[in-house]
Amino acid sequence: MGLAVGSFIGTLVYRLLRGEQFVKGRSYCPNCAHTLRWYDLVPVFSFLILLGRCRYCRSKISWSYPAIELCSGAIALTSFLFFSPAGLAYWLFWFFVLELFLILAFIDLKYFILPDSIMALILAVFVGYEIISGQTIGGSSIFSFDSLLGAGLLFLIFLLVWSLSNGKGIGLGDAKLAGLLGLIFGFWKAFFILYLGIAAGAMVGLALIFSGKGGLKTKLPLGAFVSFAVILFVLFGQVSFERTADFFKYLLFKINLF
Repeated sequence: MGLAVGSFIGTLVYRLLRGEQFVKGRSYCPNCAHTLRWYDLVPVFSFLILLGRCRYCRSKISWSYPAIELCSGAIALTSFLFFSPAGLAYWLFWFFVLELFLILAFIDLKYFILPDSIMALILAVFVGYEIISGQTIGGSSIFSFDSLLGAGLLFLIFLLVWSLSNGKGIGLGDAKLAGLLGLIFGFWKAFFILYLGIAAGAMVGLALIFSGKGGLKTKLPLGAFVSFAVILFVLFGQVSFERTADFFKYLLFKINLF
């Protein structure tokens, strides 16, 4: 199921910012526009069988299609193992949310844009689930003071960086994403996620510089790194975060700061 959803996401990523229909309409080769048959569209396997080339014009198929499908499959399987014991609705909620962050990541990788529509949908899903289920997601209620404060502070910090760099350091979409994370996860968890995303981006940037494939002015999609950090944090990082927070609380207590 995850691979199939990933195949749809690949189409959505390609068509969304082109203004094309991604719900209706047959899949086609971007190079020769030939309509693809069902056996050309089997997730991952068709790419491997065709050796990464279109069956009809032999042009290269973008690596992003199997990458999205594999990421989606991994999200589906891992989230099912971790969240389904808490109930089908809880798993489907996280599966849907993480797939939306996957869409954000690959759109930013491809176009250096974080669509407001996708971020608004993520927020709407969180608000709707909390209202309908009566459960808080991400650690605290979206309507709590901590979440509202976290959203405001993180948005303003990133907005300041965007303003001071004249939009060259980060994009306005990154500021909106930081505010969204503050709202749904609270300040400290969102700060931790953003730190992971920025650190990953810095390491990729350094690797590009040392390999001679980039420079100090090479543009990197920060939103993609942060979106992947969200996925990893939700699936694997919450326990580590809580243990780290407990350690620092213990340390502060020992030196009599509390």
